[in-house]
Amino acid sequence: MKLHYGTGSCSLLVHMVLEELGLSFEAVKVDLAAGAQRTPAYLAVNAKGTVPALVTPEGTLTECLAIVEWLLDRHGDGTLLAAPGTWARARTMERLATLATEVHPVFNRFFHAEDFAPDAATQAAVKAHAAEKLCRWFAAEDAALAGPWWSGGPAPTVADLHFAVIARWGRWLAPPATRLPRIEPFLNRLAARPAVARALAREGITLFS
Repeated sequence: MKLHYGTGSCSLLVHMVLEELGLSFEAVKVDLAAGAQRTPAYLAVNAKGTVPALVTPEGTLTECLAIVEWLLDRHGDGTLLAAPGTWARARTMERLATLATEVHPVFNRFFHAEDFAPDAATQAAVKAHAAEKLCRWFAAEDAALAGPWWSGGPAPTVADLHFAVIARWGRWLAPPATRLPRIEPFLNRLAARPAVARALAREGITLFS
């Protein structure tokens, strides 16, 4: 398999899952800052011009949630993602959906306000409103994080990996999501996992920078 990823982007979730599963894969960096996702070479891989793209013997998959569900159903042992039809599976998918469809779009407004408003003043308002919403959300999640894992169980699930990616983006907020009193130790626990550490090292990042 071949993973096309952007450093620190949502594709980090797929990167970590591949490492957690111990699968053999080639990691190919797509330089998002340089616009490599819009080149003909990459558009031939993923016509949407986004990351991640996972090239498999069966074809190419895009979209984080589709990729990790396929990987974990095909290769997982039920730890990171429980079996289909179980309540545990539904709750994990609920958390993943919240991050992908509710929180990620707000970050789009925080990082790319120019995509949502034509003039500088309105762009600044869009970004400020997004920052306010994100700060409230992270504060509530920090307060609710009673155990070692965001998913609420005794061991991490794929939802914890996804939350870590999202929380890492929150390092640009004030206060930084990565330094909140319960989220920071959560991230440290996750970063101590060898598979997570390998993915981060390959991308040249940490969960805090």
